[in-house]
Amino acid sequence: MPTWAQIVVALAAPSGVLVALIERTRRENNRDHASNASLLRQIDSKVDHVTERVDGHIEWHLDRKDK
Repeated sequence: MPTWAQIVVALAAPSGVLVALIERTRRENNRDHASNASLLRQIDSKVDHVTERVDGHIEWHLDRKDK
């Protein structure tokens, strides 16, 4: 007949594996989040002044048609 210690170890072992998997997933999620945040900052810096450039380009076309 198993002792209480054996029962506790038998119950704790699967939960230890589960905790390890959750921790690994959390670390991967943090790494992916940091990578995505960096990409979003790059996109933001590239499209920051698009409205001004488009407006200027439209004005250029309008001025060109008048001449």
